[in-house]
Amino acid sequence: MTASTPQPSGVWAWIWQRITAVLLVLLLGAHMVVLHFVPTNLEIHFVGVAARFKSVLYLIIDSGLLVFGMYHGMNGVRNILFAIWGAYALTFFLK
Repeated sequence: MTASTPQPSGVWAWIWQRITAVLLVLLLGAHMVVLHFVPTNLEIHFVGVAARFKSVLYLIIDSGLLVFGMYHGMNGVRNILFAIWGAYALTFFLK
């Protein structure tokens, strides 16, 4: 039986930050292609937008952008807060 080596708490957050960045770039590219380069005769009205949302591919791309964008943004805020708190705590306790 082997014991697992402990990892710092921020390793997985750092890895997922990079993974979501790559996924966001890919999904944004797919979103641009589907929205601007695939010829459809749908106007930008409620009926046209509702027709686009019936497509499974469009739903997957937009849902992925939303989920990965939210995670990436919130994790970025978390990293900033930890960096600020870490610097503040270090200067506070070393005085």
